[in-house]
Amino acid sequence: MTLEQLYISSLNLPAAQVKISSSGNIVQFKTGKILTHKYLQLLKHVAHHDGFTIFRHTQTLYTFCFIKDHIAYLIGPEIVNDLPHQHQFDATYQIVYLAKRLNTTVMGKDQCYKQVLFFSQLLGMPVTTAQTDAAFAHATPSDQLNDLITTVNFKEKGVHISYVYEKALKSAVLAGDTAVIHTAFTGLVESGRIGILSDKSKIRGLKNWGIICVSVTIRAAINAGLDYDQAYSLNDQYVRTIEQLVSFTEIMQTIEEILVDMANRVKHLRNVHLSTNVRAIYQAIMDSPETTTTITQFGNQLGRSPRYLSQQFKQEIGVSIPKFKRLAKVNQAIQLINATNFSMARIAEILNFSDQAHFTRDFKALVGVDPSTVRKNPHTAEKWNLYDYTKINVGGR
Repeated sequence: MTLEQLYISSLNLPAAQVKISSSGNIVQFKTGKILTHKYLQLLKHVAHHDGFTIFRHTQTLYTFCFIKDHIAYLIGPEIVNDLPHQHQFDATYQIVYLAKRLNTTVMGKDQCYKQVLFFSQLLGMPVTTAQTDAAFAHATPSDQLNDLITTVNFKEKGVHISYVYEKALKSAVLAGDTAVIHTAFTGLVESGRIGILSDKSKIRGLKNWGIICVSVTIRAAINAGLDYDQAYSLNDQYVRTIEQLVSFTEIMQTIEEILVDMANRVKHLRNVHLSTNVRAIYQAIMDSPETTTTITQFGNQLGRSPRYLSQQFKQEIGVSIPKFKRLAKVNQAIQLINATNFSMARIAEILNFSDQAHFTRDFKALVGVDPSTVRKNPHTAEKWNLYDYTKINVGGR
């Protein structure tokens, strides 16, 4: 490996080295998860002579391009916070969420500038601080990575928490369903329903939004049976954690981690009073409502007779295993209806209903309205709760 390639590898982020020629560009070296053609598309937007260019994918996501002797070095994308031009609040502002999807890194302005300076010196074409400032100010807009990133959109007139996603998040916490947390939270982020909650700075506004998001969702944990004093002690702890963060991506990832923590606490609460056998079946169904595991198969796995397990499950949960499977599937269906744009046929397929008609019949029998009605008006399923049908950990119901 060359010295340049060794340095790029040490950064532990996406990057590529491309040889530029009239017969076609050839990738000589690459790290990270960004596809080769993405880098080649970026190069179409810059002059192929020696120089330094910055590509701006969003207000915080950048790729740095150095060209020297017909070799292009594309470093990034990287999330860069605290740049001078980011201080004023712009209603169209976007920030990147879920940096891990890009296998990239998050850095502040000083660290970024040092990286640019060091690599440019390594190439023998030093870039000054003033030149870096100018490159950021005149960064080349790029939409080549739009299909790979999730962004938070600040809306001047946006509501603070979208009702549909608030409901989905609360339902996921109430059910102790960590998998749905991610789907619902990402849907909330992508909905563009984050209002401006501070005129001071974008970081302050995002922290305020996160504190509201956490506070409204923790009520679901209380409804699930979490001790009131413990819940509000946790809320204070969560708020302190958010307040200590300094970057956009850290805040967004921490908010999701907090919601997952709530769901895990509720999951533990649901399980704590169940026998080992019943807990295993209950959790298997809750984790994968679409499961086709039969009572006989559960019996083989647990070394118990199907009849014994059926009786034990109904005694502790309050409903039979087949009935609980239907409840879990409908519970998951409500969350998918609220948090995704999946068609009813697709939801029926995901949850292993024999067909859409079967899905609609089971759904209407338990919820009182058909799935399409809930899609049009989420309030129609607002009071539906899986645990109203069971006798486990009713949490004051």
